[in-house]
Amino acid sequence: MRSARALARKNLMVDAGNIRVLKRVLDVATESEAVRIAVRDRLALEEAQAALGRIRARGGLDDIFRRSAPPPRKSAG
Repeated sequence: MRSARALARKNLMVDAGNIRVLKRVLDVATESEAVRIAVRDRLALEEAQAALGRIRARGGLDDIFRRSAPPPRKSAG
């Protein structure tokens, strides 16, 4: 975990039930840790989506192994 200097105390209004579920799903001891992980993960998701958008804008990826290509059609004869 980061040092205490990197953390800032915030007073947030959140749904207590959602925080309990999040804490259980993430298997963490504190609500603060659950919120920190959720924020970190959401920021990582935003970064990944932005990177994917940049890749798409450049024409996407080339599937050199043709793994995502549809299966060849069988001929009728």
